[in-house]
Amino acid sequence: MFYGYSFGYLLISLAFAYHCIRTGRPWWWLLVIGMLPGIGWVAYVVFAVLPDLFSSNSARRFADNVSSMADPGRGYREKLREVERVGSADAKRALAEECIKRGMFQDAVDLYQGAMAGPIGEGDPTLLKGLARAKLLAGDGAGAVDAFERLKSLDPAAWDADTELDYARSLVLVGRTDDAVHQYESIVMRYPGEEARCRFALLLKQLGQKERADAMFREIIDSVKHAPGYYRSRQREWAKIARDELG
Repeated sequence: MFYGYSFGYLLISLAFAYHCIRTGRPWWWLLVIGMLPGIGWVAYVVFAVLPDLFSSNSARRFADNVSSMADPGRGYREKLREVERVGSADAKRALAEECIKRGMFQDAVDLYQGAMAGPIGEGDPTLLKGLARAKLLAGDGAGAVDAFERLKSLDPAAWDADTELDYARSLVLVGRTDDAVHQYESIVMRYPGEEARCRFALLLKQLGQKERADAMFREIIDSVKHAPGYYRSRQREWAKIARDELG
């Protein structure tokens, strides 16, 4: 039993020593770890390990998430104060993004339009993309289509998969269903997830193409069923819609 304890002490000390050397700690920490087992380990954890832990990106994200749960309106209030204090295009963009998260879509539209009011803002692809999405979510299909088409002309590099999907949704809103079908067909196989396929299948069903829609719903279910756990978790919403549509 004594041998087991000694071996355990040795392993713990070596682990702390390895961390000390790898992180460039002062050499005297090695003496504390080696000569004061127990007390030295606690001191090293408190004064070396924990500060590293709480200064890491993951720890900051965790702290931010906890803060958001404790005070859900904090992020919005901070960004609103920044707009009131500075009023810059970047501050308005940040607040617009927060409004979208909170379902305040028309407020987001107004903020993006305010950010684009200057001569430079009209040519900013990031602001134009945000405005297009905000208009889509606010139900302004015509405004969204116009903004997306201006974005494609302005900066083709900004025309990513999410933007293409949003453009297809905007085309549906304005009744350009043939164009929407062609747009969905161009992205559905390369979109990273099941949302595009699911939305396309719902459109096909709406257009009376039930057999084709059902085939796509089955593809979604099969794709999710044989995927890793993290993918199944992320695609749960679309898989549920597919199962519900198939009955």
